[in-house]
Amino acid sequence: MQKRQLLLSVAAAAVLAACGESPTATSDPLSGEIVVTEGAAAPARAARPNRPSLSAAAAAASVGGSSSTPLSLKPQTCDAAGQQVVVTYTVTGRQDNPASFKVNTSWSYNGAAWTGSVPATVNVATRGTGPGSDTYQVTLTVVNASAVDAGASSFTVTPFDLVTVAPAALGVSGATVTIHLEFAACPVTNTTPTLVLPNDMAVEATSSAGASVTYLVTATDLQDGDLTSSVVCTPASGSTFALGTTTVNCSVTDGGGLQATGSFSIKVEDTTPPVFTSFPSATVNLVAANINGAVLDLDGLGIAAEDVNDVSEPSTFACDYVAGTVLAIGSTTTVSCTAKDAIGNESAASTFDVFVGLNVNASGFLPPLRMVAPFSAHKRGSTIPHKFLPPSYADGTPATDLAGDLRLVVQQLTGDLPGDEVEANDYSAGSTAWRYDPDGAQYIFNLKTGTASPWNLGSWQTTVSYKGITLATTRFELRR
Repeated sequence: MQKRQLLLSVAAAAVLAACGESPTATSDPLSGEIVVTEGAAAPARAARPNRPSLSAAAAAASVGGSSSTPLSLKPQTCDAAGQQVVVTYTVTGRQDNPASFKVNTSWSYNGAAWTGSVPATVNVATRGTGPGSDTYQVTLTVVNASAVDAGASSFTVTPFDLVTVAPAALGVSGATVTIHLEFAACPVTNTTPTLVLPNDMAVEATSSAGASVTYLVTATDLQDGDLTSSVVCTPASGSTFALGTTTVNCSVTDGGGLQATGSFSIKVEDTTPPVFTSFPSATVNLVAANINGAVLDLDGLGIAAEDVNDVSEPSTFACDYVAGTVLAIGSTTTVSCTAKDAIGNESAASTFDVFVGLNVNASGFLPPLRMVAPFSAHKRGSTIPHKFLPPSYADGTPATDLAGDLRLVVQQLTGDLPGDEVEANDYSAGSTAWRYDPDGAQYIFNLKTGTASPWNLGSWQTTVSYKGITLATTRFELRR
């Protein structure tokens, strides 16, 4: 009995993967597949008794049936999924028993050669004599695992590990498929440039208009490199920024049209207090108006202050002296003043001293005391008259009302106890009290010396003062 032949033909179809390419191909309207090449019938073999004649048809064309539309693979660094190709095996003729074969379904290019792996088993069912054919599909995943991004290549898919039983066994000796490919570079993705902005800035004003501020904004781009020269900021670096906070808006656009924007603030502030441009540099000496003392005229001192660079004028000053306060004769008062600008910046305190004195008569002591050498000499135990002309007040009026607080101090300069001071007012046995003599227009005090300590022989200094103000001082000798 004549046996029918069983024929196997092969076709390949592409299912596009992650890269999104769409090669041109011929579509089978029944299966929805893209036919690589339809198998051509193998020539019939002569019948053999009890043994079927086997043949296979091979497909050796590229995707779409044309070598001009191969798969397009990008390096795995930008297309990890690669692309997929569906290979269709067509079985025709009679097959008495089930059969199977294997096909590697994962194909990878390492830059020099293709490697197939992950075998899939294709199980072929028995087939009786009759028209038509049976088809079996295998999906191949194709990946460019190298950095190659240009040129073309191909690899051949060959079935292996055929399992079949005679008679009428399956034959696949010619069922190979050659897959043609082209390599493509990874798509260039334009990235947004990067602006490097300064931190928010605080700047001290240099004038009432504000301050000129210089800043630096840089920009880089993965594709275009340094774009610092293309940065546009408003207001620009070097502009004069007014007092207060100003937002600086910056932008840069790369060659692909992508733009980066950013902003930061510049605060121009006045934190500098005003300074005194005129201020007492030494003790202010006042002459008492009367026995009560004197009143300080602050306005008459010419104190003045101004803001640095005239940023926040006008500037004012204030002192802790209360206008009209009477300062006592002989007192030293420290006055503290601060300056403040128009926005409230206040300076540190500056101080000066005010001393209240008297116009002392330059004559000093009157005879019998002498103001220059040879000084007067007196017998120990005698009474030594102390006379001096009164000081005057600010208006020139003689200060004739000081007697109650005049102080006389004598001090031994040589002799047994040099350096000892004697409060003559207190050690006044036989002495008189200070008094003002209107007839002589002078103050008088009769100093009674003694014959015992502390009235030692030698040179003595005698000083009369009022509230610490020396009114007259000279020397005299005590003798036997």
